[in-house]
Amino acid sequence: MKPPAPASHGPDRAAWAAVVAAALCLALRKPWALLTPQLWAEDGSIFLVQDEQLGLGAWLTPYNGYLHLLPRMVAWLTSRLVDVAWWPAAYNGAAYLGTIALFARLASRRVDLPAKPALILAFSLVVGTGEVLIVLTNLQWLAAFFLLLQVFTRPPQNHWERTGDLALLAVVGLNGPFAAVFGPLLAWRWWESRSRDDLAVLAVAGATAVTQGLLLLQTPLDINAEAAPFRPLMALSVLGSRLVTWPFLGPDAVRAVPPWMHAVGGTLFLGALIAVALRPDALRPVRLRLVVALGIVAAACAFRARADTWAEDTLVNGDRYYYIPRVLVAWLVVLEWRSRPAAVAWTARTLLVAGTLLHLPHFMLPAPPDYRWAEHCDAIRRGVPANIHTLPEGWWIEYPGRPGPPSPP
Repeated sequence: MKPPAPASHGPDRAAWAAVVAAALCLALRKPWALLTPQLWAEDGSIFLVQDEQLGLGAWLTPYNGYLHLLPRMVAWLTSRLVDVAWWPAAYNGAAYLGTIALFARLASRRVDLPAKPALILAFSLVVGTGEVLIVLTNLQWLAAFFLLLQVFTRPPQNHWERTGDLALLAVVGLNGPFAAVFGPLLAWRWWESRSRDDLAVLAVAGATAVTQGLLLLQTPLDINAEAAPFRPLMALSVLGSRLVTWPFLGPDAVRAVPPWMHAVGGTLFLGALIAVALRPDALRPVRLRLVVALGIVAAACAFRARADTWAEDTLVNGDRYYYIPRVLVAWLVVLEWRSRPAAVAWTARTLLVAGTLLHLPHFMLPAPPDYRWAEHCDAIRRGVPANIHTLPEGWWIEYPGRPGPPSPP
């Protein structure tokens, strides 16, 4: 990849307008997450509880095989700054602001990517169950893009930019296993540039990847999934339905055809998309890196989710594992909007328009039950044991009580 041209000094107004639009779309898509916020799954049962039980020690406590630094930090700060009744608002607010920070990073003049407005909007518009949106527990699936954007980020021009890059990568790298996933792309960038800044980036990302990898090696495997024979048809069917059929043809199309058609159609579409992306032209270096990122993350998530063991694809199970690949597929299609030959450009435009229109009826995610956190959280305020219902449905916090004597009623 050739070094980028010198950065312009002015802001990209279209990109920054897209940041505002994407933030609004995100809020409109999941308004209840901000208006009637509730804790989601591990928000309460892991991060809230372990913050009280372990304090700062929770920051270094792995869960599910790796560290989750961002939700640990938010839980620690929230418990010390606001009343317990506001904790869900603080958790969801932090996830929302973290997502907007990602939009802003992509809009930055330092990130050298084309079609930024469309790339930014893809985060909010791409289809899905929404389980990764405005959820602190699942913020890692969006924060992972900070690592990928570093591959396209111009070299720092001063000490503040350099320190900011490394600090950001350190925090994100310790908030999930994605430093290992995108590490090869950062190594590739350093190999081409041989710059000290890229070497420092690679060193920080590598250190976090090794840390998370060592923790993952100590995590017991799912014996049932490991023992189950691999079912390639189901694996390809889920991949095709989640990355191709659902995004571009809508959920009804997923239910209308048998698994083998998703497998065949998805394989052919993704194969054609990759072949087109690898053609030689000015954008080939960018597309090539996105193709590599798509391949690595799709393989890693397929290994983790083991969708081939599912009895059926309900479009709900494990949807978070397909969010990053789905955004990357959308990005690759967006980059063909003005491509040559014209047939490729019109195909990309048709797919994006069709996917957007078919998604509109399902754009706003239905509100879940309101478990009225403020009415039931007093046990946490007083530090006494309690079971408190949270999202998703059927989940609750088994709150053990605060260490030490409870507060008076």
